[in-house]
Amino acid sequence: MDSAFHIIQVTDIQGPTFEEQRDELAREVALGDVEDEFNQRVQQLIDESFAADDLQSVADELNLTLQESDWLARDDTAEGVLSEPGVMSAAFSNDVLEEGYNSEVIELDQDRRLVLRVAEHREATLLPLDEVRGEVEASVVAEQQQQAVLEEAQALVADLREEEQVDVDWQEANNVSRQADTVVPQLIIQAAFRMTRPEEGESVYRTVELPQGAAVVALDSVSDGEVDEQMETFVSQMAEQLRAQSVLQGLIDDLRSDADIER
Repeated sequence: MDSAFHIIQVTDIQGPTFEEQRDELAREVALGDVEDEFNQRVQQLIDESFAADDLQSVADELNLTLQESDWLARDDTAEGVLSEPGVMSAAFSNDVLEEGYNSEVIELDQDRRLVLRVAEHREATLLPLDEVRGEVEASVVAEQQQQAVLEEAQALVADLREEEQVDVDWQEANNVSRQADTVVPQLIIQAAFRMTRPEEGESVYRTVELPQGAAVVALDSVSDGEVDEQMETFVSQMAEQLRAQSVLQGLIDDLRSDADIER
């Protein structure tokens, strides 16, 4: 009963001893100390870089090594740390590129932070052909090769659809879902889920252009996924909540539009 009192006597506790947990506890304490020190360093990086007129002084203060990239254009293919999400957009933001400020501290992952600053900026200019001839020729060759590979893949798909004999070294992937981790490139997964569902015992085919090359996808079968009732309930509740908020906001806006407000 809800109004009753319960008296519970503990006569024994079963669990690992301190000695059995010593190594694990020591590891957790060490990791906690490292995390605390890292967070302090990150905060110091935020504080020091916010108002600094350069990054060398910040690096010296924090005993870090300052790295400098070569010239980089907005549409260049970045490499290394510059290819991390958010870095190039920060480098070419108005505050960093035009105003000359240090960027905000960018979180690359759990253990890495980055601040960048434009050392020198020059306006885009048309370079003499002799200076860029090699790059232009390489770009044209790469584009022609990509187009040739794509046309070959498209011809292969046409032959497959006509049920002609083709020599293909297929790489098989089973039980591929939208969310599960897989070695199959995301471009191929996205294309596969847009393909027509094949008839029993049949296959459907599609060409997928990749950043370097092309792939021919053969979809042999599709299995219906299992419904996650807990997730479905959560999504339904969120949708209902959003609808209610939308109705409420509409009512508030309507009341405000008809109200006489004195200031």
